Amino acid sequence: MADQFVELLGTAPVSVDGGKLTFVRGSLCTMLSIWKDRYDRSAFSWMVYTDYTGLRDRMDDFGGVGIRIDHPTPTGDASPSSIPPAACYPWPAGSAPLAPEIAAGVTRYGPASLHFVRDSHDLGLLLLADTHVHREGVWSFTSANSGPARLAQAILLARQCGDQELERAAVTKLRNRGEEPVAPYPDYLFRQAVADWSRQYAKATGIDLSDLAKLKRKRPQYPEIP
Repeated sequence: MADQFVELLGTAPVSVDGGKLTFVRGSLCTMLSIWKDRYDRSAFSWMVYTDYTGLRDRMDDFGGVGIRIDHPTPTGDASPSSIPPAACYPWPAGSAPLAPEIAAGVTRYGPASLHFVRDSHDLGLLLLADTHVHREGVWSFTSANSGPARLAQAILLARQCGDQELERAAVTKLRNRGEEPVAPYPDYLFRQAVADWSRQYAKATGIDLSDLAKLKRKRPQYPEIP
């Protein structure tokens, strides 16, 4: 199965481990995962995840600093989902090739998914996005309730890379949304959630996020816009 995907993608991975194909571009690591359904072993699906290599090991407990890229189902449905796509493709019997419609989907959406994230700066902007970002028929997964965690990750990434433009965008968004409640908790503010996530990220990475931790106070002091 993995060999067929590699041929259809037209790009050689740096490694193949079962159903996991790993590709590296600059500071980004992209993994295409193929898996069988837990209950129906005759069905499978695939998805793509891109993260920043420089924080991968230290942020492993949080899934890295990255974004999931989804593609339409065989029915053509392109509705973003809050959960990974369901296994919806028939697993080929024996050594049979993938069905033509499945192969066409891999050829159409695979390369677009692998190259969806352009660089570390673009990854940071995707983390800051309020909604799913669509490009070339595929899209980045963005859930509303993950906003504070993603913003803290964007600042973490900006400081790791020395990307002041990205940090400026993140702090501006933080200032704009800081006093909003985080659903479904009316007394838990956006800035407080950012503070909680930043403490965990700072502990895991050793990167200074102490200014974000202060946002938990009743009278918060927001970070300066760089």
